[in-house]
Amino acid sequence: MTSNESQDRLNRHARECALQSVSRAINLAAPTVSYQAQGPLLLLGPEHRIRLAAARIGTRVECCGLVTEAMPAQVDADMEAAAAQSEPHQLVRLPLQALEGYLGRYRVQVEVAGAAANLAQLEFGCEYFATVLDLGSTPHNPAVLKPAGYFTATSRTELESAVEQAVALQGEFEKPRYITIHNDLCAHSGAELTGCTRCLDLCPADAIRSNQWHIEIDAHLCHGAGGCATACPTAAIRYGYPQPQQTLDACRRLLKAYREAGGVAPRLLIHDAEFGQPWYQQQRTEGTLDPSWIGLEIEELGAAGIELWLSALAWGAAEVALLAPPTLPDSIAAALAQELKVADAIVSGLALPTPVRLLTSDALLQADTASVSLAASVELPAGSDKRQQLSAATAYLFNHSQLSSGAHTRVALERGAPCGQVALNEARCTLCMACVAICPTAALGAGSDTPLLSFSEDACVQCGLCVQACPEDALALVPSYQLDPLPRQQRQVLKEEQPYCCIRCGKPFATQGAVALMLQKLAGHSMFGDGGLERLKMCADCRVADLIISDPGTDLFAYAKGREAQPHEVNLAQLQDVKQ
Repeated sequence: MTSNESQDRLNRHARECALQSVSRAINLAAPTVSYQAQGPLLLLGPEHRIRLAAARIGTRVECCGLVTEAMPAQVDADMEAAAAQSEPHQLVRLPLQALEGYLGRYRVQVEVAGAAANLAQLEFGCEYFATVLDLGSTPHNPAVLKPAGYFTATSRTELESAVEQAVALQGEFEKPRYITIHNDLCAHSGAELTGCTRCLDLCPADAIRSNQWHIEIDAHLCHGAGGCATACPTAAIRYGYPQPQQTLDACRRLLKAYREAGGVAPRLLIHDAEFGQPWYQQQRTEGTLDPSWIGLEIEELGAAGIELWLSALAWGAAEVALLAPPTLPDSIAAALAQELKVADAIVSGLALPTPVRLLTSDALLQADTASVSLAASVELPAGSDKRQQLSAATAYLFNHSQLSSGAHTRVALERGAPCGQVALNEARCTLCMACVAICPTAALGAGSDTPLLSFSEDACVQCGLCVQACPEDALALVPSYQLDPLPRQQRQVLKEEQPYCCIRCGKPFATQGAVALMLQKLAGHSMFGDGGLERLKMCADCRVADLIISDPGTDLFAYAKGREAQPHEVNLAQLQDVKQ
């Protein structure tokens, strides 16, 4: 036996030991979503296909056919078969205005005499259809992943199968609540400005929307594809079935068990449950996949992102690959591609041998394998915070690389990446702190006693809210990643000024830059003659006093009515007084 054969045998044994030591990560008491499906079935499409479906349904469930498109001009076998069937009792020829909902609660509106009407009420005296069978050439619902209870069919075979599935969906059903959302962590909006929108265009089930500046996820529409969790930079959206820390801990234990059993150069293969698990099991049985590939099963590929991939490298994986199922939705593939670009930039910057890759099953069988891996980390825990986990993983990889602090350790990222710096134009910045007030992750901060603006790169998700909120257009996003954890994790001072003190009482009330800018912009203005500019150099209390002294006839009630009462001690982080 050659040395390679001996090592393969040892790796195969180590792989089996690792897989047996870790069970699939699931929540034993995961929250669920319930459906109550009791009601009629709606058939959509051309008349001949509705007749075929209605004949197959018979009297098993009440149904209604809504003709939404014309039959083909050329007579085919389906049309001939439909001609032999009697016309369904409920065959409606009205314009379809709207169809929305999910299993048990499909609301359908049609046009009757120029007004909208509920089709279920018209035909059956109820509010909703339980299920929908769409037999049209183009489905009315454009979502890649259709809602529960919505079936499509374009051929006779598909029609027969879809009918049986639709008829069977009568009763009560449950599914896991795959995704959870924590709006207190969300960087989508602030002060009625739009920031991060990464999740909105990714959902293949159209289950995510922005409502009154908040992200909402319809759990009844959600299929748990996970692209939103992968794309969310703050972990405001996270996979709840299983929870992220369970997946991270399973990954860590897999790699640890493999090494303890004598395996070398472990390679992590992340795959889904539906396609990946049976495919991986088949390769293990047939021995066609390199034995160093250790499979980590997750519900969907989008259930874990860059924090898991780089943690696996820190835990000693020589390579990380994602097994793409043939039915991977384009939106999820796009979300993974964006994350992979960030991971590749970090991996390349650290001079690691292989990038993280998304591979088909055929490409995986033909892929070259890396020959080296890092020593496994024992310090890096499996945490639940996405940003902290990513930061800890990259810090470990940097500290065990050939790079050193002070060298060129920043890698550029593409526009839209969730990591980077905020560039400040100091000449324009007045330290008004509008950016600090709107920052959802506290990446930007203010001083407590001295006017200053600070920045923590580790917390920045590049949402852009600060750029939009800045009244002086002094900020810009710079997508990049600092590999060195020291400057990345430490808070940096972007600008600091001495406070501007009132020329009458000496109390600090604004910044030097803000007052100078006001004086410059208002110089020569007719409203600020007769000492008006000098009053801008005073605090709010002294301005009132000076106004009384210079003009005893001033209507103080009218003056006070136009401004809110200000406390004697003015917060230096706010410039409300000087901007009034």
